[in-house]
Amino acid sequence: MTSSLFVRTLTAVLSAGLAFGGSGAAPSLGGPRLGLVFDSAARNLRPISGIPGAAMTGAPLPLGIAIAQAEISPAQNAALVVGARGSAVSLVSAAGGDWVVTALDQVEPAPAKMAFSASGSAAALYYTAGQVRILTGIAATPAVGGEIDVSSLPTPVTALAVDDTGSYLLLAAGPAEAVSLYRVAASAQASLLGSFRSVASVRLFNGGQQALVTDTLAGVVYRITDPAGTAALQMVAGAGDGIQGLVAAETDAAGQRLFTASGDGTVSVSDFNGGMVTTLDCGCVPTGMFRMAGAATFRLTEVGSGPIELLDAGSAPRIVAVPPPIRAAGPREVRR
Repeated sequence: MTSSLFVRTLTAVLSAGLAFGGSGAAPSLGGPRLGLVFDSAARNLRPISGIPGAAMTGAPLPLGIAIAQAEISPAQNAALVVGARGSAVSLVSAAGGDWVVTALDQVEPAPAKMAFSASGSAAALYYTAGQVRILTGIAATPAVGGEIDVSSLPTPVTALAVDDTGSYLLLAAGPAEAVSLYRVAASAQASLLGSFRSVASVRLFNGGQQALVTDTLAGVVYRITDPAGTAALQMVAGAGDGIQGLVAAETDAAGQRLFTASGDGTVSVSDFNGGMVTTLDCGCVPTGMFRMAGAATFRLTEVGSGPIELLDAGSAPRIVAVPPPIRAAGPREVRR
């Protein structure tokens, strides 16, 4: 049963007429933007404005709350955040040219994992007690789409994905070297889809008709066709493709190309239908592949003292850097 959330809009953040940039200027939705990034040091979200190759990291959004955990929508128009105090869950969303933060009062605090669907229309929140909360209507009116009991499945849960309608989950669970991937719906028993050494991430794409599973311990990427039905599993990349120290994998918006990132900084671009593999050196240690705005732009590193590295594969694949944010200077020491 779906019920509308009782929500409290806490802050409407800025007007669209304000500019944003690394200089500390106030952020807004005006002009091209690549999306949001979580700054753990600032305990806040920062916007990345501009386009690949000409982008900058903006000042923290004045949300009025310190953030301990964040999951950003692949559509880059929303984020689920967990407060540093009390661990309450809020939704940060783009609305009418503003960034708005809304408390989700019917959602339990302190989720262990959060995941958006491929389009950002739904989300799943997993709790260590063995429950998953489903949210739907993210872009319009957030609602609780139901609760799924996964307490009978192994632990820990290492990854999860939810389809755009919020009707089922893909959930990876179990200890290292013995991780199982399940399809779980509210009204049916969990179905085992496969066993892996590890599952660092699972992503639905092509409108939920396919899924991508990243096994970093085995260094293998799998594609699942028809995950809601027959769930045919196929290996699409591994050591034979030159992948060593696999960190993450993703697809473009059309689901035609595969991107992988390795711990030595190698980023590979290939076509699911075969052909040449393009390799790039990001000059960094990738922490993942996080989708930004556009058909094939991914953030490879976190916010820190150095630049944020991006894979821009919209046409000719390349690595581009976004300058790090300018942080407020600390108090100056006075010598006597």
